[in-house]
Amino acid sequence: MKSVADINRERYVSVNQKAATIGKFAEPSKIRIEMDLKNGVGNYQFNIKKTDINNQREVSLDRNDVFVVSRWGIFPVVQSTTNPGTEVLVSFPLINDGVNPSVHPVGFTNKHIEALYNGTLSWSVDNTVMLSSYPMESFRKVPEQQGAFVLNADESAVNEGIQVQWNIEDSTDFVIPCITIPGTRDHRITVNFDAAGLTFPVTADHKGVLVLYMEGYLVKSGCEYKDGKNPFQAAVGEW
Repeated sequence: MKSVADINRERYVSVNQKAATIGKFAEPSKIRIEMDLKNGVGNYQFNIKKTDINNQREVSLDRNDVFVVSRWGIFPVVQSTTNPGTEVLVSFPLINDGVNPSVHPVGFTNKHIEALYNGTLSWSVDNTVMLSSYPMESFRKVPEQQGAFVLNADESAVNEGIQVQWNIEDSTDFVIPCITIPGTRDHRITVNFDAAGLTFPVTADHKGVLVLYMEGYLVKSGCEYKDGKNPFQAAVGEW
């Protein structure tokens, strides 16, 4: 049986072979789009061709480019409002309710965000539905190591400061089948979950953010044609 690494390697070689015929090459890259969480709202549509980007965290897709997805994930993030960009993507909600001891210095102050993982993700290209109900449970991945406590002089539990065990391969879903995203088409990636009556409060001076993250291969100007041919023509607008 082929390993994930073998499949990824084959995809990379295949994409590069196609790109080379129009004088292009594939480079490892990512797409990352952020949306603020809002109380009572359970519908979030990510624009992967977003143009109003004002920070270096977000990476969108230019309409002339092609992106081949290898891994993806949806991450609920507790983002600092004073030092945005210092947070780390984590594949499960960090909870710090201010009542029970928490190994996380910041977090959601209730567990309502867990409803996210009972929802679904849909993806349509132009007027064609490609994914109708991808399970959000697939994106909830809790590592074995989550931090630890020690007792201080007052015998109160305090955070020992151990970092959460995390890496991109364990925290994202491997995409099967291979998905090719042409920037020339209209993509609508939507997360839906029941948020009626739910709130998503977080630690002071922070805000709740939902992040779409994709890792894969980018072909700059991959939608352009050379000598009337394009090796990605079967994928432009399709999977």
